[in-house]
Amino acid sequence: MSRWESGAKNVSSKVVRGYERAIGLPAGVLLATQRGLIRSSDPSAPEPEPLQFCEADSAPDQLVSELLEQAGDPTAPMSGGDWLRLAVEVTRFEMVLLPKATWTAVCDRLVNELARTTGGDRLRRYEAAVTLICHPVAQRHVLAALGSWLTDPHVQVVSPILSLLQHVRDEAASKLVLRLLDSDARALSQGAVQVAAAKAAHGHFQGVALALLEQRAIRELVTPQGQSGIDILDLTTFLPEQSYRRVLMTLRDAQLRQRVESSRESHCLVPAEVARNRSRDIASQAQSATPTIHAAEPDLLLQRLVSEALFHVHGARRSMAASLLRVSPYGAAVADACLSLATRESEFVGARAWEAVWQLGTGTRRGHVTKLAHEHRHPWMQRRALTALGNSGAPLDDREAARVVDATLTTPHRGVRSAGLLALGMGSPGSLGRMDSLPAEQREIANWWLRVGPALADAG
Repeated sequence: MSRWESGAKNVSSKVVRGYERAIGLPAGVLLATQRGLIRSSDPSAPEPEPLQFCEADSAPDQLVSELLEQAGDPTAPMSGGDWLRLAVEVTRFEMVLLPKATWTAVCDRLVNELARTTGGDRLRRYEAAVTLICHPVAQRHVLAALGSWLTDPHVQVVSPILSLLQHVRDEAASKLVLRLLDSDARALSQGAVQVAAAKAAHGHFQGVALALLEQRAIRELVTPQGQSGIDILDLTTFLPEQSYRRVLMTLRDAQLRQRVESSRESHCLVPAEVARNRSRDIASQAQSATPTIHAAEPDLLLQRLVSEALFHVHGARRSMAASLLRVSPYGAAVADACLSLATRESEFVGARAWEAVWQLGTGTRRGHVTKLAHEHRHPWMQRRALTALGNSGAPLDDREAARVVDATLTTPHRGVRSAGLLALGMGSPGSLGRMDSLPAEQREIANWWLRVGPALADAG
């Protein structure tokens, strides 16, 4: 186990499936996590081995047919394990000839469910989508589903869908990301910066495309726009050496230049001592709060995961570390500790803690988050608390829903209203009918949530 944890040994998917069964995890959660970890830890590494998700009792073509029929029927439930199994079995075939209507129904449904799930349920669907988008036949159908989702003028969930483009190496995908960088929709343009950083880390940009990324990095570093500063640091960190040097030469502000150089050298958003102290404190709290049979030494792997989830410069690494923590026994306790950090630290560190909470869930402090969402006077804090409720994956009870409705209808801040609609759309869609007094733009967002559907959680 220690060699597997440290990366010294690559464990086969068959062994991982054995661990899943032994500890009672849903099928495919560890498999999806392991593959994502390999992919995000070393962009130059080869693709993970083909999944051996499970031993089929029937012929492969019959199994695929049954799974496709299930996925194409909107009334038939599909768990994350079902989606991962379908993707794996489909991509065992070099040629997959299916009616366009079948591809459209299956890929549209997968994208929709990817946007509405959290934790291990999302991880498995994400790995299924990555598996399909890397297949030469399935790829164009997944891209069509992504395009349909992202071009909706009222789309509210962007990041998990847009991030799939980082796994497509061809020039057309890179050009699409470059176009999205200049999108009028802020969520799309900011999300595209994260994807561009991930693609740059994989070496997907060359020539003119690299020059455009350099110009974007210079423009955003010198005259920051909105909340994109962290993502631009991410992008600059993973530019090729010559491109990075050209960007650095344009920076006249010594403090900004030092921050860019530090981020590239350490891959950390804060000074090393700050990252070390905060992550050690959170890991210690989480370890103390998590029941164990035997006394244990400080868990250094836990400390590293916390540090990366909060402070790694690369958004993909922060996301993967948070995903690993969520499926671990420490997930709820780390979420509780991050919530404490989010409400008492500086705005910068607090924002990193909230980002982690959005992926970890609200732990055992959901009531505290609801109170912040309803009563906190600072819209910055209120918006993040509402977003945490929306991303928790759990429905709102009547009292929570009433508080979110009140916060959404009474706030003068557009960002708080949008976050409130996220919380209601995911957790209490029945409450969206009370949004008639909102401005027309926000009513359209409420209607978008009604079309998409609420948060989805797999049984068991």
